[in-house]
Amino acid sequence: MPYIVTFVKPVQVADAEQYINDCCIGGDVVLDQLLPSLRERYGDLQSNQEDWGWFAWFEQHGVKLAVDVHTNDGNAGEFQIHLTSWTPRLLLGAKIQDTPELDSLRELVLAQLRAWAVTGLEVERVNERYMPT
Repeated sequence: MPYIVTFVKPVQVADAEQYINDCCIGGDVVLDQLLPSLRERYGDLQSNQEDWGWFAWFEQHGVKLAVDVHTNDGNAGEFQIHLTSWTPRLLLGAKIQDTPELDSLRELVLAQLRAWAVTGLEVERVNERYMPT
């Protein structure tokens, strides 16, 4: 099942007008901290801003992985990251599942956040709807 990682890290935002919604403010700064390590381990990935936040999507061993960054309540210092893995299913589309790749991704993200000296770091396991289990 997915994980939600929450933490606090005040960030500088040069131009708040570049963000689609309040939940995107500063998410690019967080993602920029993670991208070098993600690229080093996973190679090519897709990343960008959506109306719900920022993302990095990639695959490993046929498992799709996602790092989705959201700003809590538009406060560019309180963040939430959703970590998710999907496995393919014939004719039914991908299904959110626990995978060893997700656990490895979680450890990488947590190590990078600790090195960035975030505060209030918490990890919570959630169901496929990102609700506490």
